[in-house]
Amino acid sequence: MKLIRDVFRTMRVLLCFGRQHAAALAMVNGTYMRQPARDELVIAGSETLLSIKPCGNLYEVLITNYVANQVADEQKWLATYGWHSNGHLIEIGGDRYCILDTASQSLYLETFTKEGATTVDLFIKNL
Repeated sequence: MKLIRDVFRTMRVLLCFGRQHAAALAMVNGTYMRQPARDELVIAGSETLLSIKPCGNLYEVLITNYVANQVADEQKWLATYGWHSNGHLIEIGGDRYCILDTASQSLYLETFTKEGATTVDLFIKNL
């Protein structure tokens, strides 16, 4: 009886893992809009979009800054997908991480600067 109960518990864990993994993978493709921090000064007509698209076994991440609906700056890099406690993209050869939050359909971009500081930006998925 204990063996059967353990098998069912294991199956539940595997199903939960599978659902969470599938939800994270479904979030990887898409476009996200940056949400300014509460204390951040927002310039009218400016916005930042982050888009992710598959590139073979890797993912291409593109951050585009717009001012007055014109592209002001673009940053592009390749990332690899990982799933430990949640889905995330890790920049290849760099210091940026995209952490996916499937419950809120959001993404956290964590960047480590050369000065040793860490910045975290919140992006909400455009549906």
